[in-house]
Amino acid sequence: MRITSIKKENTGFCAARMNPVDFAYKKALLKGLKDTFNMNCKIENLDAVAGPVELKNIIANLKPFHYEVGENFRANFHLHTKVSDGSLTPKEFLEQCKEWADYVFKNKKVNTDIPPFSAAITDHDRVAGVKEAIALISQNPQDYKNFKFVAGCEFLFHGYKEPYSAFEAVGLGFNPFDKTLQSLMQGFGSHNHVSEAKKVRNAGGVLSWAHPIVTPEKINEDFFAFLKASGIDGVEGNYQYPHWDEEYVNEVKKTLMPLIEKFKMFVTGGTDSHRKTIF
Repeated sequence: MRITSIKKENTGFCAARMNPVDFAYKKALLKGLKDTFNMNCKIENLDAVAGPVELKNIIANLKPFHYEVGENFRANFHLHTKVSDGSLTPKEFLEQCKEWADYVFKNKKVNTDIPPFSAAITDHDRVAGVKEAIALISQNPQDYKNFKFVAGCEFLFHGYKEPYSAFEAVGLGFNPFDKTLQSLMQGFGSHNHVSEAKKVRNAGGVLSWAHPIVTPEKINEDFFAFLKASGIDGVEGNYQYPHWDEEYVNEVKKTLMPLIEKFKMFVTGGTDSHRKTIF
């Protein structure tokens, strides 16, 4: 059974019914667009951008199979663009997300608890692609009515005990224009101390330990306690990188999932695609 520390909250999909936290978040995005791109738009133009409360609701309602590439594919919270080491431009990312979201909406019975498709750009230690995506959405909001974009970033942290000090965590749902995050955005391999993780939370985001199956030596109670103490409350328990042997992944999950339940971590997932596809 999947245990999540993220609780469902009432929220809406338009400004008139928007949760106050999400409303404040999108107001901050509007200011960021103005300051960064000299762009002006209405808050309704950002309906396709998930606010912090909206994101928590989406995560809480997603099931493990929603992260699996296929007909049930509804969320991908780990993707890279050309801004770091991926192959898609932010525009190409949005085009593919829109196409899949529209396909799901048109051809499937859509669960009203979650959007047809949600996805994040999580480039390494930088958010230029996230800002560009938000700007593109704001200019053509009608194109993304079936899609929810999530601001994200994959951060490299250190601070755990040697020799396993370094690890990565995916930040989701924060304000990418928040100037307090600039110290974390030094490019790939910034190697920030884990004490800096609180800046992501202060900017409205949540953090999820990235690809635990890559570092199975950290799948233990001591490291999970360290994550919780550091404000990292999620785990990519539904990591879908296609090159891992299924038997190996299932074996790792026998240890991973009970720890997620014990420490009441919320669960995210994604394909970690660096290719020219969102799948």
